[in-house]
Parts: sequence; structure tokens; C-alpha cells
Amino acid sequence: MKRITAMIMSVIMMVALMTTLLTGCSDSGNTTKGTDEIDVTTLPSRFDLRNVDGKNYVTPVKTQRYGDCWTFAMAGSAEIAYLYANDMGVPAGEKNDQVDFSEKYIAWYMFHGITKDDVVKGKVSSSQEGEGFDPSAMEEEKGELSAYFIGGPFVQAANFFGSGFGPVDESMEINGEKPYAYNDSWDGEWTLPLNTEYRGVPASALFRDSRILPPPATFDANGSYTLNADGLNAIKSELYQGHGVTIALNAEHPGFNSKNRAVYDNGDNEPNHAVAVVGYDDDFPKEKFTRTKSDGTVIEGSTPPDNGALIIKNSWGLTTFDGDIDDGYLYLSYYDHSLLAALSYVFDNNNKAKHTAQNIDQYDLMMTIWYGTSDYEAETKMANVFDAEEDESLFQIEYRTSYPDAQVSYEIYKDIDKNDPSSGTLLEKGEHTHQYAGSHVIDLNQEYSLKKGDRYSIVLTMKRGETYTEVFPYGTEIDWEMIKDLKMTGIINPGESFLYTDGKWSDMSERKDSLIDSAYQQCAQVVASDKAIPQLELNKMDFTIDNYPIKAILAPKEK
Repeated sequence: MKRITAMIMSVIMMVALMTTLLTGCSDSGNTTKGTDEIDVTTLPSRFDLRNVDGKNYVTPVKTQRYGDCWTFAMAGSAEIAYLYANDMGVPAGEKNDQVDFSEKYIAWYMFHGITKDDVVKGKVSSSQEGEGFDPSAMEEEKGELSAYFIGGPFVQAANFFGSGFGPVDESMEINGEKPYAYNDSWDGEWTLPLNTEYRGVPASALFRDSRILPPPATFDANGSYTLNADGLNAIKSELYQGHGVTIALNAEHPGFNSKNRAVYDNGDNEPNHAVAVVGYDDDFPKEKFTRTKSDGTVIEGSTPPDNGALIIKNSWGLTTFDGDIDDGYLYLSYYDHSLLAALSYVFDNNNKAKHTAQNIDQYDLMMTIWYGTSDYEAETKMANVFDAEEDESLFQIEYRTSYPDAQVSYEIYKDIDKNDPSSGTLLEKGEHTHQYAGSHVIDLNQEYSLKKGDRYSIVLTMKRGETYTEVFPYGTEIDWEMIKDLKMTGIINPGESFLYTDGKWSDMSERKDSLIDSAYQQCAQVVASDKAIPQLELNKMDFTIDNYPIKAILAPKEK
């Protein structure tokens, strides 16, 4: 299908593998406020980001041409978060086209790994060459546009944006052209060069946070549906704070009342489409979802149990239904059974940011949606060690959490010994608690000057209650019916990532086999028990792992 996502199994697989890991939230202060401090009973019954106190923060509806709805959901939600953070609303009812993030950039670079010509100073180390997705086998079989049909992985934005890749505005010019513009037709150039000049352009928005929210729809062991009020309230709360939200749903079912542009699926259909959420309405009448047969009788089960709808921005342009051209927005019942994988984005106000020019020291560039965990009773720490690539100052750190309510303590050391991340001079330490899982940027208490070649470390202690947790990215070759031979590669070199347990540090590169075995066992256990993915066959030989998701954000020295 050309209009809707050709394959969103990546999202389904992510949800299955992260049933207990689905949620993330943070704040830049030492004590994170998070959305749990917003009393949901005080939220308005209706909220629409197209009209917040008379201002519109939503960009125009666009038209996808391939199976890349997920890129439109990502870009559209990021645009909302950016416009809101920077107070760039326009009068309600007017077009807000002040920003236009490129779906083309997201789709192409998400699924093309780091090449020799692609190493970006301060963003991608040459040691990570070859890391990421390799679609060459798919492209050989299905053509060079395979990346536009993979579909589904908007949850990967948690790392993609957080790694400094996008969002990039379509207006950006390189060599007198605008290569990132999404061609709203079947013709035109859809590929992008795999080199520093094009992939490594500065992001148009400064990433702050991604939050994996609880899905509104949950199912018990018998497969019975239940509304997850916490998931619904999390979405509403994020919207109310001006954060962009994406969600997955099923768009190929008969549960559509075209007259009212109202969607309600009460079956067991899997999600196959991704959209941006722009608002909600608690009082949207449940009767507007009701569908009737040709003889006028009501279709049983077509009316939700109660009122309420999310307002979603679709990516099918201005579509004709019942002879009328709609505005590209739909009402999605709170009680839709197919809803899952909700994710929100937060960006900084560019005018208030300490530094808009940023370098990122990082090793986790596989862009996976899967994270394995190991739990320990004794004190356990994770660390990444970096060498400053130029004279610069460290002012933020970033890391990934994979559980709700994660307690994270950090320590930063400078001039460390080769195999001891906690040696040298302690520069700073702090603590944060994160309501949801996701990628979180943390402001340091001050900036720390580094000279080219200075060796420094970021050490994390991550806990759930009294249990210490190790979090590591992993991936496997994907070989589903519509996605053949999509390979993933993680690269871990000696001296990059370390684990502290049993009173000593060990190099992650020496633990590859045990971590791959752990990832395989965790994945296989879920696949064996989840009916949503019976077609997936796992081979441990296809598994790969990546460095710890710990990053340093630095400002280049002014010249």
C-alpha cells in the first residue's frame, strides 16, 4: 500500500519486547518534575494545539507517498514541540509554516549506517564506521527506495534525534540546492548522499527529551481489552505541556465513520499506521463513531463504551470522504483497541540555549528500538570513556532509561586511567529520577573545559527500587515477509564502555558474547509467549549489541 505504512512490525516487536519497559520522562533540574506532577483532574476537558489561547502550533497536513507514515508522525510531532518551546504560534486558523522538518532526511539516514565518508567530527567517531542499518541486500532486491517502505520505527527517534541527527528543516540548502525537501509526487530524487556534508548538518532543533508513554490500550493474559487510564492521561498531559506526541494505530479496518471522520477499532487488529496527536476532546460523542449497515441498522460493537477522542493529524493530504474534502484530521476514540507505542518529544528554546553549536561524543549509533537489561543486587555502574576531539567544553550529558521511575546517579571524571573510568578528578555528580523511559538530556551545574586529547568519563548508576540495572542496545537481522535481509551492526571497541560489578571494572568489548546471549534469551522468551509475532524466527548468530547509551554534549571552543 502506498498511502499507509507498508510495515510497522518494528513497533509491534518493540512493544512486545518492552512490555515492562514502556515509559520515559525527565527534567533538567536535579529533581525531575515530570508529568506526574500535573494533576490530571485539572486538565481541561478539551485541548487542541491548533488553538492554545488563540495560537496555532501545528504545521500543515502533508501527503506521504511511500510507506513512511512514521516519518511524518515524527516530523509533525517534533515540529509541534519545537514551535511550542520557542513560542512560535500564529493566530489560530492561520497556517503555521515557520518550520518544516524533513521526512526524507529521517527515512534515509535512519536506515543507512555510518560509512567511511560519513564520519562527522564531534558527532560520529571514526571508530564507529559501519555501525547501524545495512539495507544493501534489500536495495539490491527491491530498489534503492527500500528505506521508505521499512516503516514503523518512530520510537527510534528517541535515539536518532538525541544523537544530533535532525530534525533538519527542508529549507536548508547545500551546494545551492534543497536536498532534504520531501517531493510531494512520485517523481524526483529520493536518495541522499552518505557523507558528512549531508548527514552531518546541524540540527534545526535542540533535542531535550523523548518519553515512551504507556499505551492507552492494554490486554490481559486472555487477550481481553482494557483501557489504560494512565496511558491516556500521560498523552493528554504531554499535549497540554506542548510536547509533540506520536502514536501507532490500525488504519486498515472497517471501524471508520467517514461522515464524522471518527475512528474506532474494537477488534484485535495490529497497528499499521503512525500519526501525530495534536489534541484531545473528553466530550466527543461516542455516537459519532457508530457505523451502520446499508439498510440503516447499527453495526454491533461500533460504538465505544464512552465519549472521548484524541485529535490526530494524518499524512494522507486533504482526503475526500463522502464527497467532501476533509482537513486531514481525524478523531480517534480513547477506547480504540489498536493504540500503542505512544512517544512524546521535547525540544529546547533555541534563544535560551547555552550553546546552539554542539558536538556529541557517543558510541551508540545503531539506532535500535531494542534494549536489553541485566539486573544486579550489588552496586553496579555503567560508564563510557571519551577522548576530546578538539578544545571544547562539556555542558550536558545524555543517557537512555528503559524502565519507568528509573533512578539515575551520574559522575563525571577527567584525566582518568586507561581501564578505570572512576579514576582521575571528579568534576561533578548528581541524581535524577525519570518517570518514563526514553532519552534524557541533563544540564550540568557548570561547564568543564577540555583540551584536545583529554580523556574523560561519564559513569552512571541506574536503579529500579533497590535493584541495579545495566542497559545495553541490541539488534538482530530482520527477515520478515516485507523486510528481507535488513542487517544491523553494532561496534564496540576496547576502551569505550565499561561495567562495574563485583567491585571491579570490566571492558564491555570483552563481554560481547555473554551480552548477545542475554539479548537473544530475552527476545526469544517474549517471541515464544507473544502471539502478535509468530512469524519471527530468531537466530542468535544474527544478534548484535552496541555500546552503552551514554553521550556527552559539548560546545566547540570559540575561535
